[in-house]
This record gives sequence, C-alpha cells and structure tokens, in this order.
Amino acid sequence: MESILKKKFGYSQFRPYQKEIIEKVLDGNDCLVVMSTGSGKSLCYQVPPLVTGKTAVVISPLLSLMQDQVMSLKQKGINAEYLGSSQTDQTAYCQAEDGAFDVLYMTPEKASLLPKRFWSNLLNAGICLLAVDEAHCISEWGHDFRKEYKQLDVLRSILFNVPFIGLTATATQKVQNDIVLSLKMIDPYISIGSFDRKNLFYGVKPCCRSQAFLEELVKEVTKYNSGGGSIIIYCTTVKDTEQIYQLLMDAGVTTEMYHGQMGSKAREQSHRSFIRDEVQVMVATVAFGMGIDKPNIRCVIHYGCPKSLESYYQESGRCGRDGLPSVCFLYYSRSDFAKSDFYVAGVHSENQRKAITESLMAAEKYCLLASCRRRFLLKYFGEQWTADCGNCDNCTRTKVERDLSKESFLLLSCIQSCGGRWGLNMPIDVLRGSRSRKIMENNFDKLLMHGHGKDYTVLWWKALGGLLIAHGYLKEIVEDLYRKVRVSPMGLQYLCSANFERQPPLILPLTREMIDEEDNGAQRSSVEDQSSIAIDDERFSEAEKRLYSILLGLRMELAKENGTAPYAICGDQTLVRITKTRPSTRARLANIEGVNQHLVTNYGDKFLHTISDALEELGLSLNGDTNAAHPIEKVCHSAQRNLNPAKFDAWKMWQISKSSVKEVAMMGRSGPIKEQTVISYILEAAQTGRELDWARFCLDTGLTLQIISLIRAAISKIGSRERLKPIKEELPEMVTYEHIKTMLTMENLNISPDEVLSSTSSSLLGSSTETSIDAMGKESLVRKQKFNDSSICESSPKKLHKQEMESTEEEREANENSIMEFIKAHDRISATEVINYFNGSKAEAVAYVLNCLETEFLVYKKNGLYSAL
Repeated sequence: MESILKKKFGYSQFRPYQKEIIEKVLDGNDCLVVMSTGSGKSLCYQVPPLVTGKTAVVISPLLSLMQDQVMSLKQKGINAEYLGSSQTDQTAYCQAEDGAFDVLYMTPEKASLLPKRFWSNLLNAGICLLAVDEAHCISEWGHDFRKEYKQLDVLRSILFNVPFIGLTATATQKVQNDIVLSLKMIDPYISIGSFDRKNLFYGVKPCCRSQAFLEELVKEVTKYNSGGGSIIIYCTTVKDTEQIYQLLMDAGVTTEMYHGQMGSKAREQSHRSFIRDEVQVMVATVAFGMGIDKPNIRCVIHYGCPKSLESYYQESGRCGRDGLPSVCFLYYSRSDFAKSDFYVAGVHSENQRKAITESLMAAEKYCLLASCRRRFLLKYFGEQWTADCGNCDNCTRTKVERDLSKESFLLLSCIQSCGGRWGLNMPIDVLRGSRSRKIMENNFDKLLMHGHGKDYTVLWWKALGGLLIAHGYLKEIVEDLYRKVRVSPMGLQYLCSANFERQPPLILPLTREMIDEEDNGAQRSSVEDQSSIAIDDERFSEAEKRLYSILLGLRMELAKENGTAPYAICGDQTLVRITKTRPSTRARLANIEGVNQHLVTNYGDKFLHTISDALEELGLSLNGDTNAAHPIEKVCHSAQRNLNPAKFDAWKMWQISKSSVKEVAMMGRSGPIKEQTVISYILEAAQTGRELDWARFCLDTGLTLQIISLIRAAISKIGSRERLKPIKEELPEMVTYEHIKTMLTMENLNISPDEVLSSTSSSLLGSSTETSIDAMGKESLVRKQKFNDSSICESSPKKLHKQEMESTEEEREANENSIMEFIKAHDRISATEVINYFNGSKAEAVAYVLNCLETEFLVYKKNGLYSAL
C-alpha cells in the first residue's frame, strides 16, 4: 500500500487512522469514518481499488464536487469518472457497468435510480467498496439532512457482500448511530479522529449591519487578498451575498459570487473560476462548497452566524486543508440568533425541528464565548480538551475580568421570579424597567428588581445571560420549539447565598460584546485588525520568494494547458518543498513529499528546467535544503503559552545554548535536578509550540528506531496509550518512561519519530553517492563517504544473512535486472546492503542504477530503505 501511496499520491507515509481503515475495508468490513476536514478521508476509499483492481463506487451529494475530485484523480494517473446529467461522454455508462474505472462517482439520486442490471454487471466485474461521502446527510439529527440519502439503504440488499464506508467530518453520537442504522452496516469498524485543526485560527466579533461596516470589511479583504491564497466569504442571505460581491468588485477585487438563485451554468462558471485560481475571492451562501477539495483557501469569513455549529465547523474547515496557517472569522449580530423559525419552516419531523433549534443555540453560545473557542468546538463533538489552545481570539487577547456578582444576582433573581417560562428578553425588559403589555399583564412591574438594570443596554444583559449559561448558572432548554431560560441548580445555590444587599464575589471574563457596549459601540463599526489575521511568512528568503512566484506561474500555465485546477498539479505545500529543495534531477524531484509519478512523468522536466533557468539570476544553488523534502509539521499556534522560569531555562539551555540534558541537570536554578525532570521540562516546552531539534533530542535521550518499535508493540498489545505505567510494564528494563513520553509527544505534535531517526542515521553515515549534471547534461557520480556496514545494519529493520553480507568469494555484477530481483527478494533494504551484495561492481555504478530505478518509479525509497513497486 505504501508504494501505491507514493506512486499515485506522492506521500511517503499514511496519516493517522488511514492505513487501519483501508485494511479493514480490504478485509471486507463496513466502516464509519469521522475525521476532520483535510485529514485525508478520501484516501480511505481511493487506495482500495488500486490494491484490488476493482471499482470503488462513491456516493457524493454535489455534481461540482464530483467533477473536482475526478479532475484531481486523473492528474494522479487514476482512472476516475462520474455518472450524472452533465456527463458528456456517451460511453461512460457502459464503461462504468463493465468495471473500467478505478473510482466511480455518482449522486445518491443517481445510485438509487440505476437499474439492478447495472449493479449486477458491475458486481460481476468487481466492486471493492461503496463509499458514502458526507454521510451526515443521511441523518435527521444532522445539520444537513437530505431525503435522497435515505434511499441508499436499497443498495444494501443488492450489494450485500460489498463493504460500505460512511465518511463525514461532522457527526455527533446521535448522528453516528443514525448513519450505521440507515446504511444497515454490519458490526462496522468505527474510526473517530481528532476534530482539532491545529493550523486554523478562530476569531469571532459582533458587528452592526451597516454600510460603514461592510465598507470596512471590504478594505480588510482587499488587504488580505494581497497575501496570496483564496478567500471565501459566507453570507446567510442572497441579498448580503450580492451586496458584498458588488462592493468588492467596485473596490477592484476579482471576485465570484455563488448562490441558489443563480442559473446552473452561472454557478458552474463561478465554481470553476474559483477552483482554478482565476479569481481569489468567492462570496457565497452555504449553497457553495460542500466537500470542496481546494487546499489553498487561507481565509474563511462568515458574515452572519450559521444555522448550526456543525455547519460552521464544516464551512470553516474548508480553510487550510494543506496544513498551512489559515484563519476563520465570524461576524454576527444578535438578529442572527432569532432565525430558528425561518430554519424550521417546512420541516415536519419533530426530531429534526428540535435538532435544528438546538444546533442554532450551540452556534449562539460559540459566538458569545469568553473562553477558548477551540476547546468549546471539540467538546461539542465529544472530544476532551483541557488546556487553552493559544490559537483563537479569546486565548490571544488580554482577558478583562470583573466581579459581576451584583448584575448576575439581578438577572438570576429576575429569571427565577418570572417563573422560568421565558427566554432572556422578558427578564431583561423587566430589569430595564419596561411597562409593555405582557409585563403589566403578568404583574412583573411589581417585582422588586423592576427597573434596576437601566444602566446597561439590552445587548449587554444578553451577553451576561450567555456568560451565565456558559458557566453553568443558567440553563437553556427547548419546549414546543421555544427557547426558555431557567436558573440551574448551581444558580439556585448562588441565589441562596446572596441577597439584595450582599452577594458573594463572582469573577467572570467580560465578552467582547460587553466591552463594546460599555464603550458605547465605538468599536462596533470596525472589523478585526489586519495584524490579527495576517499569516506570518518566514518560510522563504527574498530569492526563494521570487522562485516560489515563478513556480506558481508555471503551475498555473500547466493547469490551463491541461484544463485542470492548479492544486491538481501539486499543492502549495508541495510547491514550498520544491522551492526549498530545488532538485536537479527527476530522482530528487520524485523524493519530495507530495510529488507523485504523474507529476514527475508529465511535468518533471518543465519544473527542473524552470528551476535551473531561474537560479543563476536569483543567486540560489541547486539541491538546497534537503530536509525540506520531508518537513516536520509544527504546531501552528500564533501565541505560545507561557512556561514557568525553571522550564523555560531548561529549554533555553538545551535548545539555544546546545547544552546536553546532563549538563542542564547540573545547572538547575537552585541546584542539580534529575535528568528525567529536564527531559519533562523540554517536552513540555515543545508542547507549547517552542522549537526543538528533535534529531539531537532523540540522540541525547537514547531514543532509537528499535525502542520505538518496542513501544509501539507494547501499545498495540494493551490497546491504549492513555496511561504510561501499563505500557512500561510490557517493555524491557532499558526502555524508560522518558523514551515513552518522547515518542508520544512527537506523535501528538504530528512529528514522525521514524523520519527524524532515519534522517539522523543518514546524516551520521553520509550518503553513498551524489548524482550531478554537468553543463553538457552528462551525469557524473562522486563517492562521498565509505559506508559503515555494521552501524547501518544495526538500525535496519530487515537484516541480510551474515554470509550474504560479508561473502567476498563470489563477485556479483550489478545491472537493472539483477538489482530489481535482489530488492524484490529482500524488501525494505538499504543502499549499503545493495552495494555490499554487488561486490563485483563499483559502489558508484550500483548507486547510479538505484538512482535510475527510483527515477522511473520501479523502486521506492522510504526512510532510506528500498522496496520494489
């Protein structure tokens, strides 16, 4: 599977959960996959057909989404097609029925209308799986229920031996259960990944829907647009969409618009222009973007609160799919929260009406938060997150806290006195001294607290109400589709301990809305400062920025020539790696993460020539930063959390001053400390986002590939990585708690211990040969360093027999065929072992043949070890 992953998709290793899911599908198991946007769910159904040689049928909700995915797969050399009303290839149906495609897309309506004959013929040709993408659409408890998805259960009786796989980025427990039941899954393998998108910054701000605010928003979008990448602005109404679109066009920003009232051809044209980077900004209603596969969207702005938190998570999740830092901003007004009647209009199911109302309430709570937004999102989807993320507006801004005991007592008392039969509006009107008809009829004007809250605006009191709900003093319920607020047991306990004269202190953080109201709305006409949403770009030198720009132009040119989207040629992240490494040969290009065989074969020479032509003028050299070919992901926090002085000093001495762990331990602030303590301090620093030289850290702590294998085996045996003691008890004495902590920390930070340790071994041993190209285009080989057989064999996962490695009696000549046969017989083998085996040929000649085989994708190198493709 790894060879297919590199050959077709350009990656050297699977992301978390992918391999396990694929193996379960290949074993014939039904699967439910709940993973965040951008985590690689689609790979789970794209790899099995390439392994089995059978068709994968994929149910997808939107025609435009299917077209994008087919286009992208074709650029990877994968035979994909879709069936739908806009399909112009008259032979597509017959080819699909005969099993000619690796991946076949269709809408749920199309799937349920196809005759049984089609499915019988395709079954005879071979179906390896049926995948239901955006599977939450099948559930009435989901935020985007679609009746046509419910019809898919008829396929279960036709394809009863075919594994079904449901995939979604947003599914609460209720929705997960509904998907399993609706698709009639049998004992499914359920894989739930983390919902955390580390590279996304979340921000929320109240706004007034004025012309002045919109003009300010347009100015900010104009500034932000100059930084590259794409922007989506989501609006809740067609009117807002058209208004913002026109303002951006008037400001000279190339923009497209997308909403349901446009004709299908106009929508298709807008979609295509955005996908192909012909425009950078899309203003749209939620009709746009489900499952959109564009990886370089850098900013998603919501103008108006979405109808549910699931919708917001999915729409904002279209940002930063390539893992680069990106921002998500939501601007709301209080009127957004009064639209539940509009959202439930026409919905007849009581369950669905209740689900829609509760989802809007959750979105409102998110908007009004004064605490960490990421933690709230993750908790909503059932994922525990204890610490503040350091990467949302509430975590990065200075908190303003105040004793709100008097105001909280007034609001709690008023809600209790009103009987808990109302929303927030009634008790707030009472506090502000209203004498409306309803207040007079219910004698609320006689209440003791009537008129005691005139000093604050309605919006301020509503913000306090939201704060008290968030902290558990109030609870919000839905009865007969009406939202009601009641005092919780915790709130009653507070009321019992207080009276009008004295209240226990209640320190709460003020929300941004409360601060703005107290400042008489002075801030409410402006949008977020550009400095808050700018993405820091320290990746490139000035010369590298120019080269990157040249490669962007080349990618756009190639995309236009081939009628495809630029990201289908290669992603921004891959282009960054090409810029940093500046490969001189096809083999070097092929070794870059994200570069697949199709790119090397069809566009490789153009990339190499473009780089070579540009470098002399730019003053850069070929074969630059080789470490950038396989980058180590870092946690993208815009503000690093604080460490106490002892921990910071330990990290600084080790990372900055290059002291060893032992030396740091001897130089403790108040005397020597244990080395184990130093290691814990340094790991904690890494978890807060600080830089760490992981290769040196592994060397200093004695963590090796062998120890990594032992730890993983122990975790696999006990089935959990939550507690260290059970893991340690399964390991030999030489493996320490510090080894376990280091490995787990690296994996939690998306850092591959295998790649770090393999690159460390390579740098210590030196590579055998270097291929260079002279001015005449001839290849010359230079032996750099003699191999150390014993050391590399120690770290190799697979050893050759001793007599095979050391025999000098028989001289073996190397050629392409003999080396290929040797690699096939000894899978995952190092260059050293190949060179030593073919002792009748010069090392340079063997290395040259290996280089050619790798260039032609006949062999594949991962972690310094060769496998046959």
